[in-house]
Amino acid sequence: MKIKALAHRGYPIKYAENTMSSYQAAYQLGFTHLELDVQLSKDGVPVLMHDITVNRVTNGKGFIRDFSFQELRELTVGKNEKIPTLDEALLFAKDKMIVSIELKQMGHLYEGLEETVLDVVNKTEMMDQVYVNSFDHYAIARMRELSAQMELGLIQHGATPALFPFMEEINATLLSVRVEYLTDDFVKACEDRGIQLVVWPIDKKWQFDIIAKYPNILGTTNQLERFKSFYESHYS
Repeated sequence: MKIKALAHRGYPIKYAENTMSSYQAAYQLGFTHLELDVQLSKDGVPVLMHDITVNRVTNGKGFIRDFSFQELRELTVGKNEKIPTLDEALLFAKDKMIVSIELKQMGHLYEGLEETVLDVVNKTEMMDQVYVNSFDHYAIARMRELSAQMELGLIQHGATPALFPFMEEINATLLSVRVEYLTDDFVKACEDRGIQLVVWPIDKKWQFDIIAKYPNILGTTNQLERFKSFYESHYS
């Protein structure tokens, strides 16, 4: 049974997050969507890591932007993995999974991040299998300036209708919010506007019970096997 949901950074409870083994595990469990985070090395290579530093998940210390790609590749993630590139992840997911690419942009932390990501998506011929989103809504507006075809989303902690005019202006069709903020009215408002809601985190039963009321919502989980159990029990 396919699990229509987002595997958050792969399967971070069992594998090092944002690694190829983590992505592979999510695919093998049947998840249809993969969520990953992209940043730029000092020499402009798009690499996959959530934090802006390598401190938490590697054996190194420092800001990603201060390392060349080769220097980043020499670091170890988890027990024995390497930091993957966006190219590697997209080629892995090609014809297998939809990929949610989160731009880890903060103002202009990474000059050229949007252009580089677009180039990789085009090069890997994955335009019809990805969408790009970010907490930095300016980055998403920049992506729209670069591409009329890219599917775009916004990430926002709270559920607010204030975003609707901006989303319409840039033709953004996905909106990610925390599960605590879901209401019937907000779900209906998004459905009326053709907005795909994506909700996080869905790691516990009470969180799954909330989104189970709305079959069109995509959940985002770190606890993949637990989510799979909830999902199969509900939809089988």
